[in-house]
Amino acid sequence: MSSCDGRAAVILDGLDAAVRAELRLEIAAEVDSTNEVVKRRCTSGADIHGLALLADRQSAGRGRLGKPWFSPPDSNLYLSLGWRFDSDNCDLAGLSLAVGCAIAEQLQDSMGVDIRLKWPNDLYIAGMKVGGILIDIVPASGEGWQLVVGVGLNVAMPRTDAIDQPWTDLAAHLKVPPSRDDVAGDVLLALTSMLSDWPAAGFLSWREVWQRRDFLVGNEVAVQHNGAALVGVAMGVDSTGALTVDTDSGVVSVHAGEASMLRLASS
Repeated sequence: MSSCDGRAAVILDGLDAAVRAELRLEIAAEVDSTNEVVKRRCTSGADIHGLALLADRQSAGRGRLGKPWFSPPDSNLYLSLGWRFDSDNCDLAGLSLAVGCAIAEQLQDSMGVDIRLKWPNDLYIAGMKVGGILIDIVPASGEGWQLVVGVGLNVAMPRTDAIDQPWTDLAAHLKVPPSRDDVAGDVLLALTSMLSDWPAAGFLSWREVWQRRDFLVGNEVAVQHNGAALVGVAMGVDSTGALTVDTDSGVVSVHAGEASMLRLASS
């Protein structure tokens, strides 16, 4: 057994039997992007349902909208999970928000960290970005949806000027820095449980969690929407996960876009 196989076995052994039964975990020293590797497997005909890929380094990590994801070696979590929903009627609205909710809840339960969620797919601690989520939909043969759910999470980030926004890592908020493999186990548990329940539960089962952890609500934001900047006060999300913004011309629901905070409500 290789050292990577041994690590994978240890991570899986720490999970409940029902969760282990859903997963096949592979660990790679380096890939271009964990999402891209799992997507390529899928398009070549492989069954990606339950396939989790954990990498120690990414040479071409990717965030939303094609932005690069800084991925130094042996520092952070770079993890992708393939999943399949067998029905075309499965509603995917709000899925990326629910992924963030599930991860935040699990990490608070296991480590005591208070993670806030920035619409639509970022994780924050103490006002600084600690992670992000990227979901790719891969064409499925027959009915249903095939997804690749990618999670990037700063665990013990080395000092760097390569990131152009305030950032933090889990180690900065814990007395004992966590191991990446422990964090991987927590994230796999969160994802597998949430995705297994999703067809029956949908986003509504996670909306209250989002409301408790909403980083933007009540603050003035700018949202890139339909090629223009929409400015107003964030009012939370609706039942589909759309961001509602109170603008000078009325309340607008934004189903896709990129949001940034302009001013705190207290300022």
